Amino acid sequence: MIVGSAGALLATSDVKHPVYKFEKSNDGPRASLTASKPHAGYLMRVRVNTLGPEQVDSTESAIATVHGTIASSANANAGADAGSDAGSGETSRFVTVRFREPEQASDAAAALTSFNLSRPLHFSGDCATPDQGAPCEAELELEFELKQASVLQAGESLTIDWSVDFESRAFRPNSDRDETSEAPWTVEFVELSKP
Repeated sequence: MIVGSAGALLATSDVKHPVYKFEKSNDGPRASLTASKPHAGYLMRVRVNTLGPEQVDSTESAIATVHGTIASSANANAGADAGSDAGSGETSRFVTVRFREPEQASDAAAALTSFNLSRPLHFSGDCATPDQGAPCEAELELEFELKQASVLQAGESLTIDWSVDFESRAFRPNSDRDETSEAPWTVEFVELSKP
């Protein structure tokens, strides 16, 4: 009896449930940090326009992943002439990349030339009928902050080119295989001023 039950449990544990994988990518506005403006922030608002195929909810297990590059406007040859001081300044030009969400702890990473940071998306509103009633949406704040503004020379800036990849999954009820589809979402970026 015990052997039979264990065999039945093993047989059901290998069952694969097909899913819809929803994806969406958006480029964010280019950010620029200087000694006088060492901070840039953006509100990312994601609104669901409609249900997915077979009327599935596209907001389950949603994640936002921001990635990008950081470049200095300083002339590379000028830094070489400055000797070892330029090397120590270059390594201290770290930018803190931070996700914030209302009433949640923030996730952050320090980056010198590139970054990749993920955060779950929490949708609220009427997600069962997103095209009616209260909108189904999620919001995250993204911040870039120069750790030491004094390391930048006069007129020098750090340029941050970034984008966000969104992904979610939902069970696919009437199929035996997975399917990837574009998320039926609208993404908006709003520049924030530092409080």
